Amino acid sequence: MLTGVRLMLSRPGRRIGLLVAPFLVFAALAAWALSSPVGSSPDDDFHLTSIWCATGDSEYCAPSGDPGTRLVPPAVADPACFAYDAEKSAGCQSRFDFTAGATEETERGNFAGGYPVVYYGTMSVFVGEDVHASVLVMRLVNIALFVGLGVALYLLLPVNRRQILVWQWALTTVPLGLFVLSSNNPSAWAVMGVGYGWLALLGFYEARGRRRVPLGAVFLLTAVIASGSRSDATIYFVIAVLAAAILAFRNTRRFWLSSLLPVASIIICALLFRASRSADAVTGGVEPGLGLGVIIPRIAYNLTEVPSIWTGIFGQSWGLGWLDTSMPALVWFSALASLIGAGFFAARAASARKSVVLALGITALAAIPVLLLVMAGKDVGEDFQPRYLLPLIVVFIGAVFFTAQRQAINFNRAQVWLIVAALAGANLIALHLSIRRYVTGIDALAPSLDAGREWWWAIILTPDLTWAIGAVAFTGALAILLPVHDRTISAPDRRVAALGHSAPRSDADTTV
Repeated sequence: MLTGVRLMLSRPGRRIGLLVAPFLVFAALAAWALSSPVGSSPDDDFHLTSIWCATGDSEYCAPSGDPGTRLVPPAVADPACFAYDAEKSAGCQSRFDFTAGATEETERGNFAGGYPVVYYGTMSVFVGEDVHASVLVMRLVNIALFVGLGVALYLLLPVNRRQILVWQWALTTVPLGLFVLSSNNPSAWAVMGVGYGWLALLGFYEARGRRRVPLGAVFLLTAVIASGSRSDATIYFVIAVLAAAILAFRNTRRFWLSSLLPVASIIICALLFRASRSADAVTGGVEPGLGLGVIIPRIAYNLTEVPSIWTGIFGQSWGLGWLDTSMPALVWFSALASLIGAGFFAARAASARKSVVLALGITALAAIPVLLLVMAGKDVGEDFQPRYLLPLIVVFIGAVFFTAQRQAINFNRAQVWLIVAALAGANLIALHLSIRRYVTGIDALAPSLDAGREWWWAIILTPDLTWAIGAVAFTGALAILLPVHDRTISAPDRRVAALGHSAPRSDADTTV
């Protein structure tokens, strides 16, 4: 019999915990949504203007007389008065009236259709007179979408695949993923669309019965979410589809008929990709006159530096926000150590297909940024940011937890709780610094976030209370989800799990 925390988490206790977990995840991400002001994510002036003007001329976006510009509220056109200076708080936004009818002309927006319009069009539904309220509602809608897709997949996936769902997000979101998922940036949709999409397809291939229909629907929805957010997410989604197909491959009539679904998703992605004129943007970014004498040394240099983009998702060498909110070493070390430790342990459940997928992942994670940087005549550290690769990183970390028949990934209690402590601690520090950076600037470090604050939302929650809620909620979510999914179900129960039903209980089966 299992001891310790597993004894405390009886079957009713586990069920209650798993019911509470989505609300804890929502609260943790909502705290991150409140941690930064309007315009805090990279290029938010462009993205917010694109949202405000997504439906054409309206009462919130007026023509300027120049087809290349629009008139929008000043708090939308140029909100990031604090960008690139971590000692400057968001108090500089006091010059804006977030509810007035004043407008400012801007050329920063998706006026020529270079970005997909689905994300902007969806978010434009929540545009209102109050810029503060509109921005917060959009962030909360993104968080609700992330949590809702996660809950739907958890209920629909074969039981033996839920471990992948939980661990892939836990290990890849501190701190950059938490910041992006709770932002107004279209990268939020790119991350969740690709990160959920591949797993929905894997579940569709493996599940039996009625659950295949909703799994297929979720998969097609993630295709629209991903390809409707960023052009690069379209490419990542196709790679994720290929990874899922390789892992699920069976040379059977059922597999080939099932593969009509991913073919349909690729068609959707291609249509949205072309409709956004993304292909023109890609070819237009090639530096002219590149010769082999320049290309080969630049490829070699960028290949040696590209791992810094990967580790940037943990805050190593890359800051949050406009890349100006640096994380201390303890944050990225704790998050990276958790990934490496859990990843190497999970990788022991090896198979030929899994090896092929992981090789594909490493190749893609290295080749894509290097190719794009070399084509543009640039090096690692210029333009290409870690958030661009985060969707693929989520997929291939999830693939590490894939298990074939008669395989299992079984962590012991000490390993799981060490990871919980490391990730919870990293989140606690990262969230505190993110709030501090905008409340006072990092030149006024103090334990209390309320002391001397120069900026905050006009809400009842204080900075200290927001930080406490976010830290506790994230810790609680990890403490519930990771111990319950510390092991895959036993091999004899795999056939039951494939049907989408809970298997008979055993010491090796800790799912519900």
